[in-house]
Amino acid sequence: MEFLRKLNTFLAGQRRLMAGSIFFGLVFAASGLIPPLLIRQILVWAAEGRDEVAAIAGIVVGLVVAYLMRGVARYLYGLFSHIVAFRAQQSILVAVYKHVQTLPHRFFADQRVGGLVSRAVADVEAIEDFIAHGIPETTLALTIPVAMMGAMAIINWQLALITLAPIPLIFIVTRFLFPRIRGRWRRVRERLADITAVVTEGISGFEVVKAFNREREQLAVVEARGEAYRREITRTQIFSMAPIGIIELIAGIGLILVIAIGGTLTLRGSVPVADLFVFVFFVSQIYQPIIQLSAVTENIQKAIASTDRVFELLEVRSDINDRPGAKPPARPEWSVEFERVRFAYADEPVLREVSFVAEKGSLVALVGPTGAGKSTCAKLVPRFYDVQGGSVRIGGVDIRDVPLEWLRQQIAMVLQDVFLFEGTIWGNIQFGRPDASEDEILAAAKAANVDEFAERFPDGYQSRIGERGVRLSGGQKQRISIARAILKDAPILILDEATSSVDVETEGLIQEALSRLTHDRTTIVIAHRLSTVRRADRIVVLRDGRVAEDGSHDELIARDGWYADMVQRQELNRDWRLDRARPLAAPAAGGEGA
Repeated sequence: MEFLRKLNTFLAGQRRLMAGSIFFGLVFAASGLIPPLLIRQILVWAAEGRDEVAAIAGIVVGLVVAYLMRGVARYLYGLFSHIVAFRAQQSILVAVYKHVQTLPHRFFADQRVGGLVSRAVADVEAIEDFIAHGIPETTLALTIPVAMMGAMAIINWQLALITLAPIPLIFIVTRFLFPRIRGRWRRVRERLADITAVVTEGISGFEVVKAFNREREQLAVVEARGEAYRREITRTQIFSMAPIGIIELIAGIGLILVIAIGGTLTLRGSVPVADLFVFVFFVSQIYQPIIQLSAVTENIQKAIASTDRVFELLEVRSDINDRPGAKPPARPEWSVEFERVRFAYADEPVLREVSFVAEKGSLVALVGPTGAGKSTCAKLVPRFYDVQGGSVRIGGVDIRDVPLEWLRQQIAMVLQDVFLFEGTIWGNIQFGRPDASEDEILAAAKAANVDEFAERFPDGYQSRIGERGVRLSGGQKQRISIARAILKDAPILILDEATSSVDVETEGLIQEALSRLTHDRTTIVIAHRLSTVRRADRIVVLRDGRVAEDGSHDELIARDGWYADMVQRQELNRDWRLDRARPLAAPAAGGEGA
């Protein structure tokens, strides 16, 4: 009942079609009673010695009508149930994806992409399969036996009681076995999600796998997870098939009772031959829907387990929400202020009383060693996470007091790990603002120096770039990301290591694009390269989650602290690289070569 209650939430707009499917299922069940009852009438006439040859034509017409009804009803109840199933599948899939979009970054940090995909696709498909096949089969499994029992009780209620005595055993068996089968199918779905996650990661990270020559080891992992899934589903199937065998045995007992007791009574003249015929026919058929229901136990238990998994996901609530009464500021100012911000991942403190201000239109650089909290600061501004102490303010307004959608509309981000969608160069730039005009998209592409490489592709901006931009270089992907941010035209910009993994020539093109992008915008940039940091209006040095130094480039150099030491080390490394790049001098005449 809990399963049906959950399922009902996705059938709200489909109840008429579902009712139509059930109605035609009942018609199908009722039409199956007509032929044996008509044949019984012929046997009654024969036993009474009546000449009713003329009435045979009417019986034949009745049989034709019965089987016509049966065929049409079977078609319509199957068609309607499938239409409902497909609509419900689409509804559930959209609901799951929509809900996942609302979940915070903290949730995704604890999940595997393959596991989420399994819930959104495989589990939803199992629910669709149940609606399309499980509900009709369950309806027939309940209605056909009840209708036949009713007919048998009308004909001879004493014999009906005797021959149907084994049926309660079926309910005892199912009551005992089905909860255990459901638990096993839940474990099967979890194993399937596990192997889906492993395969998804292996395919997504194929370059790393090949680069480290780990194909054999990755294959071994997939084989191990696949073997675990095979063992689990085999054990579950062994258990799931048990009710079918038991019900077949019970059905045999029922038929034996009909023949033994009914046959004896018929020979003694207590039960007409016509009634015995109907009883034998109905008893041989009455258990078939129940057996069929047991056969679709796998279908039902998969659906119950999958529904539980889908609703577990839907019941996860985001902790990043709009406060009551949140509204955009009437006259927003585009400064960004961190005021005594504290934050921790789980029990690991990352930021401790961090305070700094990025004035409107200024460029503030965050520098510091790995793990100092720079990227965390970047994620707090668009509220990917919420602060656990202090506040982040835009124009003096706490970002938790403005609508989340409005806040993120005002922020553009260019990250080190660029994500591009499978599609075209044009489509990925347009993602920044779908309603942008063609001229605006071209202007953004030119400003980001995308035109420098896009025009060399056979299809220009319409060239397909592969999943995650696999056909592009790192610098090309980064420039598309910058073009996307330029097109968004947000007043606040966050750059997280935007030039950390490109060559010097590409860095020059990206720096040129970033200069255009940061113009007249409030910018927070996370970088290690001096070429990016030098031009900052203000540099904030983070160490151990605290602000260690704060000032301009010249001021921090004069203080001779951590920042000055970092600059000195970078300049030494640059000089060393330049020395390594210079050609060796030719040896003097008559001298020895070096």
